[in-house]
Amino acid sequence: MRPTLHLQNLGLRLLLPCLVAPLWAQAPPTAEASPAPAPLTAKADPEAFPRLPRLLVRDAIHVVTRPADWEASDWKQVGLGAVAVLGAGLALDTSLDRAFTRNAKPSWDNLAKNLEYLGGTGSLIIAGGVYLGGAALKDPALRAVGIDAGMAMVIAQLTLTMPLKILAGRSRPNAGEGSSHFKPLTGGESFPSGHTTQAFVLASVISGHADQPWVTGVSYGLATLVGVARMEQRAHFLSDVLGGAVIGTFVGREVVRFNQSLRSSAQGGVKVSFQPVLCAGYQGATVRVSF
Repeated sequence: MRPTLHLQNLGLRLLLPCLVAPLWAQAPPTAEASPAPAPLTAKADPEAFPRLPRLLVRDAIHVVTRPADWEASDWKQVGLGAVAVLGAGLALDTSLDRAFTRNAKPSWDNLAKNLEYLGGTGSLIIAGGVYLGGAALKDPALRAVGIDAGMAMVIAQLTLTMPLKILAGRSRPNAGEGSSHFKPLTGGESFPSGHTTQAFVLASVISGHADQPWVTGVSYGLATLVGVARMEQRAHFLSDVLGGAVIGTFVGREVVRFNQSLRSSAQGGVKVSFQPVLCAGYQGATVRVSF
């Protein structure tokens, strides 16, 4: 068994409590506990297991058609932002790749391999574990995090990341063909970064549900490190990572917003919000129900 496997398992054990704790609706040990939201019935629940494929289709349609709702000003902002971000990335691709090559170290290589794990199998384990935990505890809020993460990962990869890889046909840095080598439809799979996409999907979903600055910072910080790790491994250029980050964030946020609206409708207009509470000796959350 390779040493890196132990580091990966350790990283997941440390990561899961850190990211999931703010989402856990555990009442603090007080005389008067916060009211818990009533679970959705099987009939009204749009996320019951047999209905998940239909929910996936609805989420995918929403994400794909979302730009049709944008106004001219929105398109202008998105266009300028994309040009600025990707343009800066393209300008720095070659120099940054050379810097990673010059400063390569075995210790950094091992760290990068463990970090990029969070953008692959690790993110799937986290999403699946949160969903199963919510199902076992009959906690619809926790289960919703796992559902949104899983749905957004599938949608981001199948509708945007994988098609763009084929269309761009960009060679990876380790192919030695340079940052400007594009061969559409028959080339490489460097743009955009799939690991970075998945990491930012998970970060945006967790951030959208927790709604806490420190959770947002930790989530997006780890996702950024995944992108850095992929560059250190010379699997992607900077612009590939930036493209994946944009895709993951967009899809994750849209899936959370759309599914939250479905949940509110299924509950007859009742809105439930969670406010994490972290104090010495316990972790919990306050629950606010509005009609």
